[in-house]
Amino acid sequence: MTDGASSTTPGDRGVADSVPDRPGDGAAPWSAFGRLWTAGAISSLGDGIRLTALPLVAVSLTDDPLLISLVTVANWSPLLLSPLAGAWADLVDRRSLLIGIDIARAVVVLLLALSLATGTAGLAIVCVAAAAMGLGETVYVVAAQSFLPAVVDSSRLAAANGRLHIAQLVFRDSAGQPLGSVVFVAAAALPFLIDGVSFLLGAALLATIGRPGTTPSTARPAERGTTPRWRVLVADGARHVRSDRLLMSLAGMLGTLNFFMGAIGALEVLYVVQWLGLPEGAFGVFLAVGALGGIAGGLLNAPLSRAFGLFPAALAAMGLVGAATLAIGLVRQPLVAAASFAALFLGAAVYQSLTVSFRQAVTAPEKLGRVNGFYRLVGTGTIPLGALAGGAVAKLMQVNIPFVAAGVGILLLAALTTRPVLRMAAQQPDTAP
Repeated sequence: MTDGASSTTPGDRGVADSVPDRPGDGAAPWSAFGRLWTAGAISSLGDGIRLTALPLVAVSLTDDPLLISLVTVANWSPLLLSPLAGAWADLVDRRSLLIGIDIARAVVVLLLALSLATGTAGLAIVCVAAAAMGLGETVYVVAAQSFLPAVVDSSRLAAANGRLHIAQLVFRDSAGQPLGSVVFVAAAALPFLIDGVSFLLGAALLATIGRPGTTPSTARPAERGTTPRWRVLVADGARHVRSDRLLMSLAGMLGTLNFFMGAIGALEVLYVVQWLGLPEGAFGVFLAVGALGGIAGGLLNAPLSRAFGLFPAALAAMGLVGAATLAIGLVRQPLVAAASFAALFLGAAVYQSLTVSFRQAVTAPEKLGRVNGFYRLVGTGTIPLGALAGGAVAKLMQVNIPFVAAGVGILLLAALTTRPVLRMAAQQPDTAP
């Protein structure tokens, strides 16, 4: 689940431009949010291709579930550096940081493509590349979440986050992942070459977004005369989250949820190939079917929040994630499993979009980077631990058992936290999107 964004293509501005820029930002005919959305869509297409190809590369090198899970562990371990990423996002121009990270990720993934093309890639190299990409993703997501309120009015944050999540699901999961299976069969290096090009195109689009309104609300260090130390910013972000019972509770809930999601995410390829008995080429297609539910969730999150309230809708979505995960672990019929994945993606999209929007709305813009950084440390730093646990359980037992355990765990989490969260939310001022 992490914490991260009408059918359309990157050239179709309709979905993105239905979310207006902040008033007074001097929006061009193609809005700043439209360009941000399109850059994300292009990068997501490349990501989908790469994310399908990475586990297929691992499976081609070993069939040990624990060793395969190390790729996921390497990818998510940099989340432990989220507080530093948040401080960085508060110290520099966030748009420039996003561009720089995209260029750096392009270099890493193109080097991996070269390694695969020359036959020098082993599991260790794949893990190193996954770790480097995970580090880039950690910084990028924190900076992007902190950058969004500069181009979108606070009343539209839920809709904007939903549109970004739809772009990810359409281009990464529905289009990129099936394409990744096909491209990998053609040439192992080709998926990573395409991903590198997508990062460069995304960086070029981000560069077209004007600077006015895109920097943190406070002046940049060079303009303030004194630069806060990183440890001061990190400590301030931690203090802000820990002093807010609701934010801290949400961070802890996300951490528990992502422990379970990490456990099953590391095993999806083995679940599809071994438990369901589908060919490797069907891995991306199977996930794409599940992603359709996520697209629905990205469209429904704002209407559900208006109809039932932000937290009732988010907590119900968490319950749906748990029920769907449990069903995945109990069934062995591909069509039923695909429908359950669709329900899982739908619930995850609603929960993620609403809780991220709430955090953006209630946090001062100048502190959003450091707050996002600490929140993501608590909320997503458990993913590598979950991936290791899932791999170990699958090795000792069967590959479906981590899905069963995760489903039960998420349902218990929803049952135990619903009343306390709703009680704390009732005491909050009405600042939610």
